[in-house]
Amino acid sequence: MRYPILLSLGILAAACGESSSPAGPTPVVESSAAITAVSPASASTVAVPDQYPFIFPGGVVLPPGSGLVSVGVSLRSAHEVPWARLNVYLLTGNSGSDYCGENSPDAPTWNFLTSGWATPYTVTGFRVSRLPCDVTGILAVLHMRNNGLIAPPTASETIARSTFPVSFRINR
Repeated sequence: MRYPILLSLGILAAACGESSSPAGPTPVVESSAAITAVSPASASTVAVPDQYPFIFPGGVVLPPGSGLVSVGVSLRSAHEVPWARLNVYLLTGNSGSDYCGENSPDAPTWNFLTSGWATPYTVTGFRVSRLPCDVTGILAVLHMRNNGLIAPPTASETIARSTFPVSFRINR
């Protein structure tokens, strides 16, 4: 008879040590567009093959899967979004807003993002507007603009953005 009582007391004592209240506030998820990988490596030169002609106006298209330039990103939305697109820019110069290429040949879109939505994506297709192109950074922008403009979205259209310093050249 003593053993069931001791067992009950042991269970009760263990239960008293547990807290039924949460350990703390629920962490707030923030929207983000983190650049996780860039190829080629800094100090490299990318030679665009003759099979990819330079078309004026418009530049040269490096098709998705060409293996010439790639940018890996990790995306997250903290809130619901009806529609989103990823734009990646090959920055040039020191202003942070000049670019010589963008990912229009490989610009994914998503519908009905839920709060906490996250995905990785690797961009491998770019349109390079001028050669040579001295790339000084990468700008990745997850945005809600749906009007066909190529220029970087405004702050009010942006879900998340990030930049990453690099240094490589794209030429013929």
